[in-house]
Amino acid sequence: MKKTKFFGMACGLSIVLAGCGGFVYTSIGGTVTGLGTSGTNSLTLQNERGFFKTLTADGTFAFDVASNASYSITAAAQPKYVNCTIAGGTGKMSGEGVNNSVAVTCVPNVQLKGTLSGLPDGGNLTLNTNTTDTVKNTLQDYVEIVSANGTFQLAGKYVAHGKPYVVTVSIPPAARYCTVSNGTGTADNTTPDAAANIGVSCVPAVPVGFTVKGLNAGSSLTLSNTFGSKVDQRLVSAIGIYYFNWSLLDGTAYSVKVDTQPTGQTCTIQNPTGTVSMSNPAATNIIVNCV
Repeated sequence: MKKTKFFGMACGLSIVLAGCGGFVYTSIGGTVTGLGTSGTNSLTLQNERGFFKTLTADGTFAFDVASNASYSITAAAQPKYVNCTIAGGTGKMSGEGVNNSVAVTCVPNVQLKGTLSGLPDGGNLTLNTNTTDTVKNTLQDYVEIVSANGTFQLAGKYVAHGKPYVVTVSIPPAARYCTVSNGTGTADNTTPDAAANIGVSCVPAVPVGFTVKGLNAGSSLTLSNTFGSKVDQRLVSAIGIYYFNWSLLDGTAYSVKVDTQPTGQTCTIQNPTGTVSMSNPAATNIIVNCV
């Protein structure tokens, strides 16, 4: 075959491949603002082909894309201190690359802060924050432990501007009942102090305990205590004396039941209901017998 003929065939083939978009790549990109320049914030973008770019400062970025392909640029991981939204992140290429069509804008998040009182020495309080996961766009629970009275800040939880939040007590300290004030709101970075007035107050309370008898080695059961609108569950895997996570205010009614029975056994409860009393703790009354 003559060189000139081979060269012509090769050129023709390359034109066909280019027309199909299989081997001709260009780029799609844009700018990011609001990340700052200190490197404190880190944003990871992802394109439709599963490639990632991590940005730590304001500036430009670009992804490779086939010249006639569709593209989709999303946030795979958001920064902690700011929340970033993407405009123009989806579309279809029509030839030459475009490096200024995607705009990533980041705005400050709001940190949740508050004051805790009534925590006993050596005690721990577990708080739960329910707010929107800005990557998955779903409600998510975040847990953080506070171990001292006074002001606190939920270091692990910054709420995206415009998103609602709910802060509740997940696990109070032993022999304390804790309540939250100003625990709900919508994050607003123009008035961040509105999310800094969460109040958590703990007062002495009666532990709700129970004694488990007859449980086989290697078995487990789940018990729950219902008081008011709250259900407090406890997993048990051996005989002995246990306490539910929540202690109750003097005079509060309780109702204990078996949620999950151990394999091959049936457990019943003596004195499953009653009213807690500082002078007569419920731990002396509730007996779980497994046979």
